[in-house]
Amino acid sequence: MRRLTFMLCCFLFCSMDLLGQTKVVGEVVDDGERTTKLVHATVMLLQAKDSILVAHTRVDLEGRFSLMRPDTADYLLVVSYPKFGAVVKNVIGNKDLNLGQVALTSVSHLLEEIVVTGKIPIVIKGDTTEYNASSFTVEKNAKVQDLLRVLPGITVDANGQITAQGKKVEKVLVDGEEFFGNDPTLVTKNIRSDMVDKVQVYEKKTEEAERTGVDDGQRLQTINLKLKEDAKKGVFGKIDAGGGGDKSAGYYTGKVAVNKFSGSQKIGFYALGSNDGTVSLNWEDSDKFGFSNMSTEVGDDGGMYFSWSGDEMDYWDGRGKPKAWSTGVSFADSWKGGKHKVNMSYKLGHTEKDEVAAVLSQENAKDSILNSNDNSTNFSSNDKHRFNGRYDLNIDSLTTATFSMGASKGKSESDRTRKARNSDGDDVTLNDNTSSQHTTTDKQGFNYSVYLTRKFRKEGRSFSLRANGEVNEDKGNGFLQSTTNLYNAGELHSKQEIDQRKEMISKRTGFRSSLTYSEPITKKLTSSLQYEFSRSNASSVNNSYNKIDGEYDDLDLEFSNDFDFNTTRHGANLSFNYRSDLLDAGVTNSFRNDNLYQVNNYQKLDLNRDYFTYSPSVFLRYKLSKSKSVGLRFNRYNNLPSLSQVQPLKQNTDPLNIIVGNENLKPSQSNEYGLSYNAYNPLKDRYSYANVGWSQQFNNIQQNITIAEGIRTFFYTNLEDVGQTFRFYGGTGMNVWKKKKVRINLELSGGYNNYFNYINGDLSENNNMNYAFSLGFNRYAKKGLDFDVGFRPRYNVLKNSLQPNLNSNGFEYGLTGNLAYFLPLKIKVYSDMDYTYQAPTGVFNEKFDRLLWKPGVSKKFLKNESLTMDFYVQDALNQNVGFSRRQNGSTLVQERYNTIGRFFMLQVSWDFTSMKGGAE
Repeated sequence: MRRLTFMLCCFLFCSMDLLGQTKVVGEVVDDGERTTKLVHATVMLLQAKDSILVAHTRVDLEGRFSLMRPDTADYLLVVSYPKFGAVVKNVIGNKDLNLGQVALTSVSHLLEEIVVTGKIPIVIKGDTTEYNASSFTVEKNAKVQDLLRVLPGITVDANGQITAQGKKVEKVLVDGEEFFGNDPTLVTKNIRSDMVDKVQVYEKKTEEAERTGVDDGQRLQTINLKLKEDAKKGVFGKIDAGGGGDKSAGYYTGKVAVNKFSGSQKIGFYALGSNDGTVSLNWEDSDKFGFSNMSTEVGDDGGMYFSWSGDEMDYWDGRGKPKAWSTGVSFADSWKGGKHKVNMSYKLGHTEKDEVAAVLSQENAKDSILNSNDNSTNFSSNDKHRFNGRYDLNIDSLTTATFSMGASKGKSESDRTRKARNSDGDDVTLNDNTSSQHTTTDKQGFNYSVYLTRKFRKEGRSFSLRANGEVNEDKGNGFLQSTTNLYNAGELHSKQEIDQRKEMISKRTGFRSSLTYSEPITKKLTSSLQYEFSRSNASSVNNSYNKIDGEYDDLDLEFSNDFDFNTTRHGANLSFNYRSDLLDAGVTNSFRNDNLYQVNNYQKLDLNRDYFTYSPSVFLRYKLSKSKSVGLRFNRYNNLPSLSQVQPLKQNTDPLNIIVGNENLKPSQSNEYGLSYNAYNPLKDRYSYANVGWSQQFNNIQQNITIAEGIRTFFYTNLEDVGQTFRFYGGTGMNVWKKKKVRINLELSGGYNNYFNYINGDLSENNNMNYAFSLGFNRYAKKGLDFDVGFRPRYNVLKNSLQPNLNSNGFEYGLTGNLAYFLPLKIKVYSDMDYTYQAPTGVFNEKFDRLLWKPGVSKKFLKNESLTMDFYVQDALNQNVGFSRRQNGSTLVQERYNTIGRFFMLQVSWDFTSMKGGAE
């Protein structure tokens, strides 16, 4: 492994030539008063032939600047300062250059005939950083994500996640509007970079703040792409087709994706089929063509929360070997100047998966050890239809309404076999179980929401109404055959057999509404009062029928249940928000009264409980400067017990692990504290960040465990012991070789988790700690050698008070190396490597190491390079094995599972467009 790392580093640095550099220095002053230094003026060095940005800096406190000129080519030096005319100087020759005083003239004194021409690569306008897209070099036919990679202060990782100025980008807009959904990567892999005129980076207010006029202090890091005028109408898309295989199976992938838009109207279509792990457009691409599963919600503390509602039709979890096909269409349009907006999508898909898994686990009691070995196979298939729609109406300049709905219908099937064995610390068998289970489930759901906002003439005064609801129903049938053997001193002494038909019906309806009124107290201080009402009705029927005389018609009441679980909430929120140029602050007081009503229909028993809770929250954010800020946050949460935790459901699908509910559970509480720091220097392209968090858990709902004859029974209960969690992470990113566009990224992180439960009546204290460090270098120039390499060591500590000599402490590290070399004739050779190592521990005495290597070569064809042929070998060393090691409560778990291994693939891709902005 050390040899691999050494060769990788040699390959990186030996591939770059060293050329002579010269220095350009000077002093920037006010032309009207030469003794006045224009501190922090912007100085940029551009290539004279095409105005591409090469280097940039800012004037220091003494008015001076210094830039390195990478070679002897001709350059332009652009010096600018707010409210002063820019100055452009020619930089020629092969020696160091001292420009002396560079005098800028105030705008008020500029003569009308003086005009400065040329493109400025970076302009800072208040809180917005604007990049001129044509000033940065990318590969021909590149997409937006390739353009973002070469912009100072913006990074794009291998998964398409975007970070701008040290903050994760939540939205990517096109001309200020969402484009086929609201996921950041929907645009970056779809629109060609040569269609873009400007790239703007800024912090966008939340939809709640924009619609009500009440600034909640929350911001979403946003990128806005301003298209060229001739690139706003046309059709673009992509066709992929690939085939290959290994010794035992063939692999294929195919996708057709088409987008058409004209002004505000957008139409998208896609279809795909594959067995190489591409089960859909996956989470990052699912919104490309309008199939958004992302949702945004304003929480009780005023914070914004993002969730993704994807399922088996949207992603593959890396387990088993999948096959899939799916198709979908979307439509979006607006008219009458944006007064009406509509967005609709429909998707149909099928997925299936073969999975084989082996799980080893250890449960440590005070005076005994329970080892478990569980081997299973599972074949599953899913079919689903899904429709989503949204309509936005700007009734007038002060009133906006949004109506949305979604519907889904599907069917899932599962065939599972399982062999499990439990043994003591001396490997003496306590019990074993063999079972097979077949289940078929029909699912359907419907949801809707209404959101009305009204702003008043007085700034900050507003009224809003929210209402949303859902109806979901699952109906399933299945069969269970199971044999459990119980042993005494290694000898069989009893056997339990099950042969049953299962019937499952679950329904859930929910409704939530809220009224909010906001009133400004001063220009900087605003108050809000909210009333909330919600009701949820859930029912669960699980019937088990024994087989008698060949028929499954004998109801087994011991393993059957019928429950209703209803929750009604009345709530009130009182909040105050303060906002100034330097300080954002907010305080929210949330009061809740929850009524929980439960009915056991078989036993004719009911239980009615009321809980009153108070949840305060506080946030502060102070701007040290325009590019530096610190933040402080406190939140208190109250979490009600769920139906699965409350209902005393007895089940026999896993006779070796039995879960029992608790009707007397109380809400749990948690206090969370957070401190953050963020800084970004756009001219030096350097960012840094730090975050510290601490939380306390009170009345935490945990599972106590009783072990008898090797069978575990789990009981939910509230614990008096206070659990604690601590985490920290911080990092920085900067250029280390600006001429060659080489960047370094560093991050240090750690965590501590302390929690409790009881095992056989003995208190078990669990302490988990981890310490991690990451170091990465990358270069994205699309010329010569590009690379993204990283090293990630980590140390884990897993302690348990009942058996401290069996702690599972261990070292692990990862090494990634993604290399690409651009050759003549439009050929690219690449190599992607990912090495993982986990050391043996006190519980699991085997190490795990895996090197995934994907070598490949690609070539582009046609004048505009829109046709690409790509040949690669996935997992060339055939080492891909699914593996995980974790701690679940007091149980230490190690799991292996099958996944897609080695195969070769020849793939052809064609990017097509009729848009003029992308034409050659």
